[in-house]
Amino acid sequence: MKSTKVVSRYAKAFLQYALECKKEEKLAQEMKQLYLAVDKHSNLDNFFSDPILSVEKKLKIKENLFKSFSKETNNLLELLIKNKREVFLKMIVNKFIELYNKNKGIVPATIISALPLSAESEKEIIKKADQLTSFKIKLKKIIDPKILGGFILRVGDLQYNASLSNRLNVLKRELVKT
Repeated sequence: MKSTKVVSRYAKAFLQYALECKKEEKLAQEMKQLYLAVDKHSNLDNFFSDPILSVEKKLKIKENLFKSFSKETNNLLELLIKNKREVFLKMIVNKFIELYNKNKGIVPATIISALPLSAESEKEIIKKADQLTSFKIKLKKIIDPKILGGFILRVGDLQYNASLSNRLNVLKRELVKT
């Protein structure tokens, strides 16, 4: 329970600061880069959660690793390190991105297809999803040959399954009933 409060408070405060300074776009982009870096390099995550490293060493390493980031993002990292909250970094960044998307009316969506979709098909699906949800859709594409054909669209809690494998399963159930 305590960790979720910590994560939420830091993420909300940083978003509020970003909005007040009118730098939310830039800082959101940096948060996405930071999340990808920590997610991709597990040793970076281990570095932040290592209790043996002193605060001074962590700050020095942070300066070298993230010098291309803005002053604001570096200040957040420094604050987390000094307050010994750096173990929550990945969760804080993820929560920030979630809150940012909510603030901008962006809903993450996932489309799963057997083959890569054409640009035209993708635009049509996004257009329909936008109409259904009244939100802006941020699409993540996944290729899964197991669905055989068609697509599965997940937007928030909603799922639309237009896959060939689903249709075959429905047909199979109907045939078994009769």
